[in-house]
Amino acid sequence: MKFLKRLRNRSKRRAGQAASYEHLRSEGRKDPVSLRAAGVGGGGGVPGRDLTKALPPTVLSKIFSFVCPHALDDSYDTSEESMTEDGCMLCDMRDLANCAQVCRRWRPEAQALLYSHVRIDAVHYCELEVELAAKRKQRHFDRNGDPIDAPQVRLTLLMRTVRDSQALADMVLSLRMPYMTREANKAELARTISVLPNLRFVDLPAGLYGDDPSCLTLKQELIARCPDLRRMSYRHGAEGSFARLPNVQLWANLEVLELSGLYVDDNTIRFSLSSFPKLRVLTLEDLPWLEDSLFAPSQSLPQFPAVQRLTLRNTPNLTASGLVALLSAPEVQQALLYLTLSSTGILPQDLHRVLSTAPRLRGLLVTQEVARSFPAEQVPQLASQSLTLLHYEITSDTSGAYGMQPVATSYYTYLVGSLISNKLPSLRDLYVRDANFPETLLLAPPPRLLAGSEARGPNPFRTGLARPLNVYSKGLDEFEWNFTPYEPPSTRGKRDSFTRPVSLQDAQLSRPWGGDARKSVLVGNGFGGFLAVPVEDGRPKSSGGFKRDSRQDIWR
Repeated sequence: MKFLKRLRNRSKRRAGQAASYEHLRSEGRKDPVSLRAAGVGGGGGVPGRDLTKALPPTVLSKIFSFVCPHALDDSYDTSEESMTEDGCMLCDMRDLANCAQVCRRWRPEAQALLYSHVRIDAVHYCELEVELAAKRKQRHFDRNGDPIDAPQVRLTLLMRTVRDSQALADMVLSLRMPYMTREANKAELARTISVLPNLRFVDLPAGLYGDDPSCLTLKQELIARCPDLRRMSYRHGAEGSFARLPNVQLWANLEVLELSGLYVDDNTIRFSLSSFPKLRVLTLEDLPWLEDSLFAPSQSLPQFPAVQRLTLRNTPNLTASGLVALLSAPEVQQALLYLTLSSTGILPQDLHRVLSTAPRLRGLLVTQEVARSFPAEQVPQLASQSLTLLHYEITSDTSGAYGMQPVATSYYTYLVGSLISNKLPSLRDLYVRDANFPETLLLAPPPRLLAGSEARGPNPFRTGLARPLNVYSKGLDEFEWNFTPYEPPSTRGKRDSFTRPVSLQDAQLSRPWGGDARKSVLVGNGFGGFLAVPVEDGRPKSSGGFKRDSRQDIWR
């Protein structure tokens, strides 16, 4: 009798599970994002006919990518860097997992997306988190009465899954998890990555980058089992591991490298960097003893790598002469696209030298605190045909400048002169740390009309910006960027029309902005018109509204 009772109970559980997933089929016609609306999952209104048999795997993968958009994130950003507001990533992964469970014929395509870029998030980024948090407090406790750590449970389940199925383990390319999860579960993380041979990126504890003894096992597994890693960092304490790189030949496909706080000389850096032939993103941070010899050409040392993105932070002994020497190499000139200079020895008045030797540079980010005014001698203006993004964040100490303009003002005057000379024709986005910069740019020398110029055609002495420019400004005591789209004067008919730029105060226009904004827009129509813009509150909802009642719901 007990055996028959057990069978009946198992049948009831299966029936309940089947009923809980039935809405995925019945609601498919109403949901525009569903598989049925995409032409998958039934005969398109023709009974007995399955149109999905004619769809190739690439088309099915494309359809599933709309169910879980972050499954296509092939970047090497950490969990904190890859945060997005476009829906709830946990809900999207749950929906994709349901597709793999319900639509068994599509399981390989759905599983390939589900396991390629795995995320173990701490919470749901939607209204479902409020409900689930309340349920966790009520019934999600361990034997000691302590609340269960949901990310830790998810990591344990993932570890068991990939260790039981090598086919699934081979699909994993990246693994992201919250900071506390990777710091508190080093042993489980080591056991997980030990079966992931194709892993390219994984969120690791901070101690691993500095050769902390508590991360020794994890680092050994990473070296032995993950030869295709694409991002790594070496920080203070890992000088020995970094110096041994030329002899061990680790991670030949490494693309992103960060060096921070290392006590090594320039020669060691050159030899170690030569171990990564595919390096394209390099960050040198907190290395105050580095000098221009790091970039100098040498017959006895390996050549400095030609990277696409170079970041220099807190390197006061690296000057413009050293960087220009690096950029004198043709392969470096053709490769460098983005350059970040923060608290370096490359002064703002020397930036024109850098731009003149970087013909393909698209983005330049400069963060510098100055103590002296801009030099009085004639300095060539900033000029670049390729630059589209410029962060010109020059600041100065204003504590003792009572009744006087800050020292940084002269640097922004130099920037205005470079802008109105139209020597930056491709520039579209400009970030400055001067709250008054938009007005300064607006009032910088206005167009001059000569007598009779209306009959002779355009004024040859006209100055000012010739192309639209998005200006993002922020004062020293502000936290959010103020956005001002600048529209240059345009000639219409026989009269020149000049309008003020549209100004969106504290506007949040994209993902990196975040936070609240003032709900007002100053519309430039020549009369100072003011228009209030309504703003819809609320976060985007997840791609699906399915909720499970099972106590073992791993997505909670």
